Amino acid sequence: MLFRSFAGMSEDFPARSGRLVTDYAQVLSQEELQGLENKLVAFDDSTSTQIAIVLMRSTGNYDISEYAIQLFNRWKIGNQDKNNGVLILAAMDDRKVFIVTGYGLEGALPDALCKKIVDREIVPNFKHEAYYNGLDAATKTIMGLVKGEFTDRKSTRLNSSH
Repeated sequence: MLFRSFAGMSEDFPARSGRLVTDYAQVLSQEELQGLENKLVAFDDSTSTQIAIVLMRSTGNYDISEYAIQLFNRWKIGNQDKNNGVLILAAMDDRKVFIVTGYGLEGALPDALCKKIVDREIVPNFKHEAYYNGLDAATKTIMGLVKGEFTDRKSTRLNSSH
């Protein structure tokens, strides 16, 4: 069950960082981190849709999806009235990535599409240690989907012909 109580486990979750890109794993250069941060802040300012990226070493004993949902809720990502946040969580040592969306974005970003973004944009780049490239491509795709610039069927990037 996803909505178990995690009372007493708050030490497993870091306090909100105050940034949209938080690199606890220290895999991005300062320039890459700032480039992603600027891109996500500008998108938040122009659309009110907040995309956050958290890179950490491990989610410990948590399944990545469970951890991502808890972190998304604890950090209150997105506009709370619109529930339009997105969290990209990567656990580097666990070799796992998961995208969580608020209910307000489920039409534009259903779970199956988020999985495609992870599998086709993030993972191939991460395998080559091109972390910035994977996150940049994923956020570009997410932004396009949220703004309605393309859909799953229209996007050559996400078609199953890969």
